[in-house]
This record gives sequence, C-alpha cells and structure tokens, in this order.
Amino acid sequence: MKVRDLRRGLLGGSLGFSLLAVAASAVAVDVRGSIQARIVASGPTVKATRSPYWREWNGFIEPKKRSPQLSREVTVVLIGDAAATDATTALLKNGQLTPQTIVMQQGMGLRIRNEDDFTHQLYADGLKAFDAIETSAAQGRQLQIEQTGTFAIHDQLAPHVRGTLVVLPKVSAVGVMKDDGTFTFSAVPAGKYELKVFREGKEVSSVPVELAEGREIALDPIEIASASK
Repeated sequence: MKVRDLRRGLLGGSLGFSLLAVAASAVAVDVRGSIQARIVASGPTVKATRSPYWREWNGFIEPKKRSPQLSREVTVVLIGDAAATDATTALLKNGQLTPQTIVMQQGMGLRIRNEDDFTHQLYADGLKAFDAIETSAAQGRQLQIEQTGTFAIHDQLAPHVRGTLVVLPKVSAVGVMKDDGTFTFSAVPAGKYELKVFREGKEVSSVPVELAEGREIALDPIEIASASK
C-alpha cells in the first residue's frame, strides 16, 4: 500500500479532507473520504445587517451557531477518462437546494425532486433548457443539459432559494456527501482522475487521484476562503 502526500493552499477558511480508495474488483473501485471545514471571516464587513432571530440571544433560548452544512455546500467529483452514465440528482428540501452547487456532465440528464410541501419554480440564467417551470410538492422534473458553463439558479416563487449549475465536458462520478463531511463514490473504474471540490459555485480544490487495488491516498488540509454569515 502506498501513501501520497499533497500540499496546496489558499488563504481563508480551512477545508481538509482525506481520501481512501478501496478496490471492489479489478475494474471497479469504491471510494470514501471526509471533509472538515470551519467558517472564518474573509474580509471587512461592508454593510451591517441584523442576524436572523434564531442566531440572536432572546433571554430564553441559546442562539443557534452558524456551522457549515457540508452535504449542501460542498460537491465532490472525479474527472478522468470514464464518462458519467447516470443523471445527476438535486433536491429541494427544507426550502433549500441541495447541493447548492450542482456539477454535471454535458449531454446528461439533471433530475430535480421537490421534497418540500410547496411549489418551486427554478430556472438558470442564460440556459434555455432550464427555464422557469413549476415543480409541485412531491413532484420532479428532468432536464437534458447540452451547454457547458456556469449558470446561476433562481426560484421565481421562493427568491431565497439560490444555487449554481456547473456543466463540464466530462464528469466521471459525483460523490455522495453527508452532513458529517464524509463522502463516497461507488463502483468507479480504476484509473487516474482529478478529484475536484466545488463550493459556492466555484472550484476550490483539485488534486490528482489514482485508483488502484490497495492504494491509499492521504491529503493534507487544503485552505479555502469561506465568508462567515
């Protein structure tokens, strides 16, 4: 078993993750890893705004602390010779879009499921295939995206719901991210990949990964800017 250490950094908040690749067979590899992040201030405050009531002391209940929602805020993908075979799925749940940054392969399908008890009407700026169509509670819609690029997502019925769609020429696999920061890739063909991490609509990390039987890869913490809210 071999270990590779990689060091990269940008000023800002801390985002560190470790990756363990375990061969499920000679041609397919299951990948699991974890991400840890902390919120820090990224610059001076331009405009003072009042915090939401649940983050202020009211004399009775302790204010809720701001903490990263990694399952919603972070998307992890592998990019290599293999191409994606399944559509990408996003959820509307608890009045939020998950993941906040949707990363998918050009020419593949995008499924959006509405698990809220009210209707959403999502659309993406500058993307005709993603026009504003109502998606009722417990319903879904599927899109075919042929155009590459980065597109802002909005909701005509719930303006607070926002996200970003990143369409790349090739995406081999999209990781399943959990709230505790752990992520998994299932049955990825062995080979060389770039593991890319996206947050707030931007790529914040990219490291080479070689998936082979018995290969373990340990990564040092990666620094990214993440504004406190």
